[in-house]
Amino acid sequence: MLAYGLSSALVAALAFVSLGNDDGIEVSGQYAGYLITGKQVPRPGATASAGKRSGVTCSYTPWAVDWGKNGGLEFVDPGSNPNDEPSGKGGYYLVECSDGYRDVIWVRKKFDPSVTPEQLARRAYKLIPIKSPNVLTAPPRGKEGLVGLPQWFYLAKGEWTARSKRLQTGLVWAEATATPQRMTVSTGDGKTITCDGPGTAYNPARSAGEQSSTCSYRYPRPNSAYQVTVTVTWGGTWRGSGGSGGTLPPITRSVTFPIRVVEAQALVTKG
Repeated sequence: MLAYGLSSALVAALAFVSLGNDDGIEVSGQYAGYLITGKQVPRPGATASAGKRSGVTCSYTPWAVDWGKNGGLEFVDPGSNPNDEPSGKGGYYLVECSDGYRDVIWVRKKFDPSVTPEQLARRAYKLIPIKSPNVLTAPPRGKEGLVGLPQWFYLAKGEWTARSKRLQTGLVWAEATATPQRMTVSTGDGKTITCDGPGTAYNPARSAGEQSSTCSYRYPRPNSAYQVTVTVTWGGTWRGSGGSGGTLPPITRSVTFPIRVVEAQALVTKG
């Protein structure tokens, strides 16, 4: 709701004061070059369904307030004494939205009133910390694999987890989320395999016959140093003020390491 105090000079200058319906009180008048109106209406996005686009847009116009010198017009700073000027950096803005919301707000932090939720989401998306994947193998990296036996690839615990970042400026906010979608392994011999998840962790306490991998490759030939590249692709989504939301471009992170594969040696014994 537009919060204000009216001096006797301002009251005398108002063209009319009319009580509205249950939605609130409407005041209209011309004073000191300003047309002042106020009506109790929902805030932007208050009635929007979560996850759906509302199409609500808002404009922000700097609002000049000359404390105690503009005919007694004083805007209340929420959480402070209405007779005190708000402290800290900031300024007043007239907010007008396409759903009928209208208010004068004090914004403590510097912000760009022209920014949209999607622009804010893209900024937040870039700030999400996503590093190169921490890949484990079985046999472990540094140990020799065998021709014809599966070489396991899997991510360390906690790697396959969605991550989010939220930013807000004025009444505009957005939260971006990056979610791991797939892992691809370039095996180093011209092949590429795609895994829908982080792979299955190898359990050394169990026998090889009791477990299986969801992301593995059998090398057909020996090589002293196959150069393996593992890439994780992250999908992006966002949601923001006014019920807005959408998708963001994918993010990829990779790591490359060598794997040594040798021929299995047959054991020959005399009868």
